[in-house]
Amino acid sequence: MAEILTNEMKNVIASLGALIKADSRCADIEKAIAEYEKSEELNGLIAEYNTQQNILADMYGKGETPDDEMRETIQARIDELYDTITTHPVYTAYLESKNAFDELTNEVYGELQFVITGKRPCSHDCSSCGGGCNH
Repeated sequence: MAEILTNEMKNVIASLGALIKADSRCADIEKAIAEYEKSEELNGLIAEYNTQQNILADMYGKGETPDDEMRETIQARIDELYDTITTHPVYTAYLESKNAFDELTNEVYGELQFVITGKRPCSHDCSSCGGGCNH
């Protein structure tokens, strides 16, 4: 099978990758992922959340209307777990790092697209292009 990328392209990509890897946002997301993965508390909460969701789905999947009290109890626990998970310091640190890293990589992709096509990616904010983008 023929190579799609030339060696020069691969070298430029490797250089770009090294620059991105050296950016603090890359180290931040790697640290946040490691903390997320090793947090027994957070992973326990997520496991229970998934279990409660599955129980509720199974109740509906049997074709019967679940007992209201049982459904409400399970839903209340799901809501409580969701709030606990999404406000957990490890989760919020992960999300903040992920958003920052995603913003960086999206900018890289957008800049690459601009260099190749001469067009900026759609921001979905029609005021930025005058509304002629037809997104």
